[in-house]
Amino acid sequence: MNLDIERSRKIDYFRKFDYVLMGTVLLICSIGLIFLKSAMYYAYKDHGAVAMKIQVIGLVLGIVLALIICGLDYSFFRNISFAFFLFNLGLMLLVFVPRIGIESGGSISWINLGFTTYQPSELMKLAMIIVTAKYLEVIQEEGYRIEYVIVILGNLMLPLGLVMLQKDFGTALVFCFIFIVMLVAGKVSWKYIFRLCLLGGAALPFIWKFYFNGVKRARFLAFLDPDKYADSYAMQLVRALQAIGSGGLTGQGIGKGAMNSSGRIPVRLSDMIFAVVCEEGGFIAGMLIVVLMTVLLAKMLHVAIKARDVFGTCIAAGIFAMFFFTIFENLGMNVGIMPITGLPLPFVSKGGSAMIANFIAIGFILSISMRKRKGTFFS
Repeated sequence: MNLDIERSRKIDYFRKFDYVLMGTVLLICSIGLIFLKSAMYYAYKDHGAVAMKIQVIGLVLGIVLALIICGLDYSFFRNISFAFFLFNLGLMLLVFVPRIGIESGGSISWINLGFTTYQPSELMKLAMIIVTAKYLEVIQEEGYRIEYVIVILGNLMLPLGLVMLQKDFGTALVFCFIFIVMLVAGKVSWKYIFRLCLLGGAALPFIWKFYFNGVKRARFLAFLDPDKYADSYAMQLVRALQAIGSGGLTGQGIGKGAMNSSGRIPVRLSDMIFAVVCEEGGFIAGMLIVVLMTVLLAKMLHVAIKARDVFGTCIAAGIFAMFFFTIFENLGMNVGIMPITGLPLPFVSKGGSAMIANFIAIGFILSISMRKRKGTFFS
């Protein structure tokens, strides 16, 4: 009854809007554009003019979509969750169609749109989060039923299987981490979570033998022993560490990074953009990114805790997990504490589709925050 009353009341959007959250995201984006422009300048013949326009368009569209979504009651998406899921599943299947799907970095994860590319798995993460949240709420209300369990597991396994077929192991790990965190947020019994983790652990030897072959296995071995593979599979890590170390406290200056300007930082527009930030902006710029990302994650976690219902809690927890794993993995692989998986740094790395998807996720967090349990409707 109270929730129905809450939903019927008008919201003072300007007063309830989470300015700290949105401001943090925009500050990260601003810093990202500065260093991304520097990296693009030396990566393209046109000095990144076209690529930067696409990045800015993605940023503007993302902001608009985030504001639209935050104005909607997030419970609206409970009713269209399956349609959203099936739509994104169809897009993920398109990557396997010749001349439509594009291979990059060993993964077939992108759709060719002519003027740019689109990675369907970005929005698929959100689709999985919404469907999972919906059924975790149903389970809390009605108890465990086999049909609900099948839907939740299928909701993970379908996109996970497609991502594995696309040879994108980094994104597969993101899906798995999101799912486990959402089970915890949805108060699923620890014995079921433990059994699921055991099942996943049992699959690891088969993944190592049949999936981790060739380059993937070599890259993982290079992570364990980078000195041995310094001139081959560990070169990306070694050069990233060199760039980060050469930046010192204040950096070499925007556009003046020796390794960035000479093209000696591999994949510097996406995987290793943090190395560019540290080379040209130094320890100060690098720590600023880390602090801002930490603030962003803390705000997301707070929203998940204060959400008015299970559905909102699980969506916010899933989005928190998505960003946490991606941020930790990207920063970790730049400094050598995580293996290189190709995951970009949110709001900083190049990628218009990723930018839009990330802002859509922020829109959900803002929507949940504006309708949170404490200090919103009863204050």
